Amino acid sequence: MNASTQLNKGTKRTAWAAALACLFTLCLAPGESRAAEKVRYFSSKAVGTTSADFLNLPLGARASAMGGAYSAISEEASAIYWNPAGLVQIPKLSAIFMRAQYVQDVSYQYAAYAHRLTYDSVIAGSVFLTDIGSIDRTDIDGSKTGTFSPRDQVFTISYSKAILELSDKDMDVSIGVSAKYIRSQIVESAQAYAGDLGIMTYNFTNIPYRLGVTMTNLGSGMRYDVDSSPLPLTFKLAGAVNPFRNLLISMDMVLPKQNKPSFLFGSELSTEPNEFTLLSVRAGLNVQRLQDGLSGFTMGVGATLHFFTIDYAFVPMGDLGSVHKISITFDFPFRSSIFSRRDRSIFTKMKGVSLNN
Repeated sequence: MNASTQLNKGTKRTAWAAALACLFTLCLAPGESRAAEKVRYFSSKAVGTTSADFLNLPLGARASAMGGAYSAISEEASAIYWNPAGLVQIPKLSAIFMRAQYVQDVSYQYAAYAHRLTYDSVIAGSVFLTDIGSIDRTDIDGSKTGTFSPRDQVFTISYSKAILELSDKDMDVSIGVSAKYIRSQIVESAQAYAGDLGIMTYNFTNIPYRLGVTMTNLGSGMRYDVDSSPLPLTFKLAGAVNPFRNLLISMDMVLPKQNKPSFLFGSELSTEPNEFTLLSVRAGLNVQRLQDGLSGFTMGVGATLHFFTIDYAFVPMGDLGSVHKISITFDFPFRSSIFSRRDRSIFTKMKGVSLNN
C-alpha cells in the first residue's frame, strides 16, 4: 500500500468520524435547549418525561440473556432493533420470531425478516406487538363502565450496507438505517414516526473485536390528547471481544434521553459438537435495573442445528416477578460468526453458498 492510498483512507476515516460527531451534536442540541426550559434530559431528573417506553423492551432471547449488551454483536434479523448495521452479517436470509411473557398479564411478540440484496447490502423489516390485557374502565364515582385493552404496534424497515472505501485487510465497516411507524392505543390512540442509525466496525486483530454506535428513536413525539411527549431517544456506544474462539464478551454504554447513562454487560460461552451444531450458555448484567432495585442479572441458553436456532432467556425482575423469553431464528445457509470463518470479512459472494466458507 503506497503513501497516497494510506492518506486517502485516513482522510476518509477522519471525514466519517467528523460527520458522525456532527450528527450526534445536532441530535443532542435540540434536546438540551428544551431541557433548559423544562427538565435536564439524559439525567435521572428526566425519568418519566418520555413516552412509548415499550420501544425499550429488549427483543430476542439471545440478546436478553446477555443483559441487552448486544449493539456490537447483532448478526441476524433482530439487528433491525439492536443495530441495523449488523444486518450485513446475515447469510442469504434470516428470520426471527419471539414471544415474551412480561410482568402481570403483559406479553409481546416480535417477528423480523432480512434478505441479502447484494454481496454488500441487506434489506429487512419487522413487526413488534404488545398486549397489556383487559383493564376495567370506571367513571368518576368508581363504577365500572366497561373495559379497554391497551396495545402497541411498531413496524420497521431497515437497510444495511458494507462500506467498501473504509475497509482494509484489518477492518471492515458497515452502516444501517431504519424507519419506524409507531402506533399506541390506551383509550385514545397516538402515532409517531422515528428513525434509527447504526455503525459497526469489525477489527480482525489477534484478539478480534467489534465496536458499535447507535442512535434509536429519533422522531416526532406521541400525542394522545393535547400535549405531545417525546420518544425515548437513546444513544449507545458498544464493544464486543472474542478473547477465545468460543467466548464472547460484550458491553454497551447506554445514554437514554429519559434517564442517566448506564452500562450493560454480557457474555456467551459456546461449544461446537460438529460443523452445523452450536450450543451456548449466556449471562448478563443490566446496571440500571440493579440501581432501580430490580434484579439486573440475566441468563439463558441456546442451541443451533443447521439452519434453526432456539434461544431461551430468564430475566428476574425482583418483586415484579420473572420474564421468560423464547425466540426461534432461521438462517439460510448456516450462519457462523465472522471471526470464526476462514475468510474473515463481512463481504460475501453471491455465487452459491459461500458466506460460511
